[in-house]
Formats: sequence, structure tokens, C-alpha cells
Amino acid sequence: MNNQNNEFLNWGEGFTAQEDEFVLLDEGVYNFTVTKMEKKVYSGNSTRIPNGCPYAELNVQVQSQKGTANIRERLYLLKSMQWKLTQFFASIGQPVVTGQVFNPNWNAVVGASGKAEITQHNYTNQNGDNRTNNQVGRYLKPDDSTPAVNTNIQVQGQQPQQPQMPQQPFNNNAPQEADGMPFPQSPQQPQQPQGNFGNGPRPGAF
Repeated sequence: MNNQNNEFLNWGEGFTAQEDEFVLLDEGVYNFTVTKMEKKVYSGNSTRIPNGCPYAELNVQVQSQKGTANIRERLYLLKSMQWKLTQFFASIGQPVVTGQVFNPNWNAVVGASGKAEITQHNYTNQNGDNRTNNQVGRYLKPDDSTPAVNTNIQVQGQQPQQPQMPQQPFNNNAPQEADGMPFPQSPQQPQQPQGNFGNGPRPGAF
């Protein structure tokens, strides 16, 4: 299994100190980005998903004021789940048309962005402890007008926008290129004084 998180730590060796990275989002609509996708085959005890069903396991990442939340999402390739596949691919901007056959571009899933309604899910883990995590309730279409909670949150790794320099006034007398844009102008050099030195040698002349 190619997963760095599953690498063993050895006795007598150090480890990298880390905080718990889990972030529980408040329920609401958020912008998201898909940062990872793995194609897998289901093998479990579900009464809804048959063993052998192919599915895509996604990491849906949400930037929020609380921090970065990573939500594990599964897209099962089942006819009964075509509605969810339709929601997801429409959300990330792929041209899904209801009632028509659609061939998804799986290679474009990682890095794609969209908007989804995030809910909180309460469950009991294997130790009998009550836990809460985030789930995707539904994916929204790109033209959905519902505002996202994290619209103004800067995405990690994205550089803040630099202030633009004031534009120079357009010179109508400057020579034009074929597309109508002016050629870049070299800075003008200050003019040298043209004194009358008579018939004698000019300064700097040999």
C-alpha cells in the first residue's frame, strides 16, 4: 500500500511532533477542492453496497476559519448512485445533461473545485465512543446562488493578490502594433544642452 501515513515507526527512533489535524466544520455550504483520488473496489459488510463494486475515494478539502478540513468521500459506481455521480460532476463543472449518457473525465477530478453542503454526522466507533465528523450532504451546481461560508478564506499555497500599479496614461501618438497595442517605449534620455562652442573643439572630442 502506497500511503506514507501507514509507514511504521521504529523503537529507539524519533518521530515528528504533530497536532491533531482534525477540524470539525459547522454545518453549511462551503467551497471545496478535490486534492486526492484513489480508485478502489469495495469489500465490506454493507447491506447497500455489494462487494466488488468499484468506487472512487476522494479527499474533499475545505478551507475555513477553523483551519483545513479534509473529508473522505466515496463515489460508488452503482446505478442506484447515479444521482450522486451526477451531482458531483455537475458541481465541478463537467457538462452533465440530465437524461443523457455522460462519460466523466476522471483525470480532471483532482484539483477540481466546487460547492457543497457540509453536514455533521454522529456515529459510534469500534470502541463504543460517540464521535462526530463531517460529511458531504449534497453537491451544488455552479450556478447555485447559495453563498459559501468560506468564500473569503484564502486557499493554502495561494499567494495573496499583489496591489496593482497605477497604469500609465495611454499615448495615442505612440507607434502601434498590428493588434492596436503600443510598442513599449524606452525611457527618454534628458537632452544635452546645445551650446555654441564656435569653431573650437567640442568637449569630449579628440
